Amino acid sequence: MAQSLPESIDLNAAVRNRWQFSGQIKLADLQRMPHELLHSEDSLIDYDIQFYASQAVLGEALIKVKGQLELICQRSLEPFTYDIEKQSTVGFISEVEDEDKLPPDVLATWVEDMLVDPQALIEDEILLLIPDYPNKAGAELDSKYLSDGSEEAESEDDNPFSVLKDLK
Repeated sequence: MAQSLPESIDLNAAVRNRWQFSGQIKLADLQRMPHELLHSEDSLIDYDIQFYASQAVLGEALIKVKGQLELICQRSLEPFTYDIEKQSTVGFISEVEDEDKLPPDVLATWVEDMLVDPQALIEDEILLLIPDYPNKAGAELDSKYLSDGSEEAESEDDNPFSVLKDLK
């Protein structure tokens, strides 16, 4: 768990007092990271969360994340560094109808019992930045199992279904 980052905070107090959380969080501390795409979970991600009041919803937060991820290229299976940096605004809602009240550039975040998990907010932002299919720039697909189409078609003897033609 990140140092000085609480597990949950009271949204009313955070908004009223304009709380701000800044620091670094280790990828290994985040439970929902796609471990099959990460080469190293030792990376530290810088974060900054600022809570403030909103006229339309329960409150809003400006979330900034910045860092480098060590991902595994899905073409070459080699590790590579992937820079992330994002700033986004989330609006906290407790009813589905409240989502329509948010401006187009504000993302809705569901809140129950007026408690917010700041670690989950950071994790959400990082997850949105990880590509579905990470590729290292210039990586070549190198696999002995793929055919380039130049090989001749299988002969009848190599076909496992050739024995079925005699059955009738």
